[in-house]
Amino acid sequence: MYDPESGREFELVEGTRIQDVEIFAGYGKRIKLREETAIGLAKQHGGNPEKWQHVKGIGVVDFDGEERAAEVHWFQEESVGRVNFMLKRWRE
Repeated sequence: MYDPESGREFELVEGTRIQDVEIFAGYGKRIKLREETAIGLAKQHGGNPEKWQHVKGIGVVDFDGEERAAEVHWFQEESVGRVNFMLKRWRE
């Protein structure tokens, strides 16, 4: 997953289950995804542009061999799954 602050890539620790998952924009929510975002996701990954969602949760990230909790964001669509993970902020 990409960390825009540092420009580095990180991985979730093997076996990590993302906790406190919240869909906050897109399909089924009052806040809609921008049309160009939804269309771009559908072009890149497939799925229905109207069903893409922006989601966040807390995961455990491998930070140079140490486990650190972080808020992570991603997009998902039921027929595609989770894509474009991004590290939003460290929790500690």
